[in-house]
Amino acid sequence: MTITLKYFGLLADITQLKEEQFAFEEETISVSALKSKIESSYQSIQNTNYTIAVNQAISSLQTTIKDQDIIAFLPPFAGG
Repeated sequence: MTITLKYFGLLADITQLKEEQFAFEEETISVSALKSKIESSYQSIQNTNYTIAVNQAISSLQTTIKDQDIIAFLPPFAGG
């Protein structure tokens, strides 16, 4: 399974990436498991508030990620 991760705002600054590809042997993975893997790779993210969206929809930690999904790591934002 290959997914695309996109980072915005402060999260792009922390990772020094706007986008990257991630490959997993599993056919699916939960948002929670992905979050743990990303926080292991980029430890500064652990101290940051952010939301995860799967295919442009805000997701819960139980959401299942599938092959070719696009995952966005979104910093807090204000409407207006």
